[in-house]
Amino acid sequence: MWKILKGHHNAVYTVAYSPRGTIIASGSYDEAVRLWDVRSGNCVKTLPAHSDPVAGVGFNRDGTMIVSCSHDGLIRIWDVTTGQCLRTLVEEDNKPVTAVRFSPNGKYLLAGTLDSCVRLWDYHRGKCLKTYMGHQNEKYSIFSAFAITKGNLVYVLLLPCPPLPLYPPSPPQTRLIQ
Repeated sequence: MWKILKGHHNAVYTVAYSPRGTIIASGSYDEAVRLWDVRSGNCVKTLPAHSDPVAGVGFNRDGTMIVSCSHDGLIRIWDVTTGQCLRTLVEEDNKPVTAVRFSPNGKYLLAGTLDSCVRLWDYHRGKCLKTYMGHQNEKYSIFSAFAITKGNLVYVLLLPCPPLPLYPPSPPQTRLIQ
């Protein structure tokens, strides 16, 4: 069965399922994050999240928090139950943030930006711990993820290639950083 979730006033750019699969978060060019009940298809919360399009959303491991990022350069952490903004993170250059993820242990965030960087944040302290550089990106989203291999936390960066009219399409480049 398909459900159409209506409510955003512009194109939807990003979506994420909660870990329990009961809530969908969506981010849009209308600068809002919406939380949807999966069963009913109803919007249960609208978060006036950003002042530019929302580029990424993601839930923490237990589904109690959601993170959003935007071309306004802000990363925001929200309480899913109350809709309250718990913290706003911003790097001093305020470059557009295109992707963001919680770490598996819920202590950190990994964020990709349009200044060719990926930043590791301790969001509890509101501090950027490390900036990873080494690729050129001023146009495309950098998707990032966390992985645990042999007991070590590893950051995986997926660097998209520019769109090409080739079939099959080229796979994204993957880069591991420890």
